[in-house]
Amino acid sequence: MARFSIVFAAVGVLLLVAEASTVTTTTFEENPYRRGRTESDCYQQIMEQEMLSHCGMYLMTNLGQRMPSSPRMREEDHKQLCCMQLRNVGERCMCPGIKMMLNQPMWRMMDQSMGQVMNMAQNLPMECNLMSQPCQMRDAWY
Repeated sequence: MARFSIVFAAVGVLLLVAEASTVTTTTFEENPYRRGRTESDCYQQIMEQEMLSHCGMYLMTNLGQRMPSSPRMREEDHKQLCCMQLRNVGERCMCPGIKMMLNQPMWRMMDQSMGQVMNMAQNLPMECNLMSQPCQMRDAWY
């Protein structure tokens, strides 16, 4: 019986030492209720959605451009996949994501139809029934 008392006492001391050496770290987000996320806050989500590649392909097919990388996909297929990509980045990152997509080099080379592209792009979340207002695209170029 004395052996068990010594063992229990030793275990009790070990638990006290372990408890005393435990460090708890608490971190706080600077402002967890911040309304406007920036493009850098959304970058990871947008990259996970392949920089909204299907939204870009949908815009290109709407402009009458052929997409050699996806000859079997129809315009409607790209639209459905675009809507899925937008849904996956979330409402706060949709418009920043569309702006980031439009800042890719291939879009910068389309000077003459850029106004048409921006009009179509700003309405993508509405076309997908994900937002009730278009994105503000006036400052799409960085």
